[in-house]
Amino acid sequence: MLPGFCPERCLQFNKSKKFNMYQNAVMVPIGEWAKTRLKKLSDTDKMRDTSKVGSGFGKNVSNWLDRKMAYPTNVLHLATKTGNRQYSAVFPQTLPAWFIKFFTQEYDRVLDPFCGSGSTTCQVAQSLVRHSVGIEIKHEYDELANANLNNPVNYQLFEKYR
Repeated sequence: MLPGFCPERCLQFNKSKKFNMYQNAVMVPIGEWAKTRLKKLSDTDKMRDTSKVGSGFGKNVSNWLDRKMAYPTNVLHLATKTGNRQYSAVFPQTLPAWFIKFFTQEYDRVLDPFCGSGSTTCQVAQSLVRHSVGIEIKHEYDELANANLNNPVNYQLFEKYR
């Protein structure tokens, strides 16, 4: 990890053990590599080639011939720059957007228990037509979130600390 960078965690909670993942919502275009790689397939490419590391996974490269989209890898590569300079713990909107698309559909609920300025998770949820709930303990960030969000509704859950 680089100095000055802290990892972000996206937690996903469900009411039941069975939950939905909408993989098609996060698929990405295959890319230019497919034109040359899939042009000449070897015999191994045309059958299921079991992983050499003994993981039990394998691949059949010929299954990719007619695909235009693919599931992304298990590592997300996202830009670290953000437009929000008013809050210290900002991250790019593409981070919560990926998880919101992956685990929810339109009109589902998204909870951000550490809302901060509200310009990332809750704002992205709203732009993706999800209901969002943000919780923030610091008054100055609460005001900033209200300014950043469309039609915020405020509920005072606890007495303000003096």
